[in-house]
Amino acid sequence: MVPANHRRQQFITRPSGAQEPRPMAIITVFINKSGNLSYIPNNKVRHGDTVRFAIDTVGSTSDVTVNPPACLDSTASFSLNNTSLAASQREDPVADGAAVGSYPFTVVTGGSPEARRHGLELETKNGNLDVTTDPPKEY
Repeated sequence: MVPANHRRQQFITRPSGAQEPRPMAIITVFINKSGNLSYIPNNKVRHGDTVRFAIDTVGSTSDVTVNPPACLDSTASFSLNNTSLAASQREDPVADGAAVGSYPFTVVTGGSPEARRHGLELETKNGNLDVTTDPPKEY
């Protein structure tokens, strides 16, 4: 995992040929209580952008397992839960070598360990990140 304050410096080239640092974006994949996924601001990412997976921290205890997309630096599965702020989110940058295209990932939800012992079934939610080279749109 990359420290939250770590940023790779990338540059954009202006029509004049001058280069300047490109600001990196943080894209959040928000996992709500029902397991539905929301992308803030959207699911389009560029090389070096940070992707943050975050679980809803309000309400009863819940756990999810994220099987991240292959476009990230780290592709190992990880768990999130809402027992603390640190345990409720994880950040990872988009790999410099990721090809442009769509990268699927899954989030397995099932509530707390206690709920699973009482017969609640695990549910898999599908998501995707689109790696692009397009410049970000101004909002």
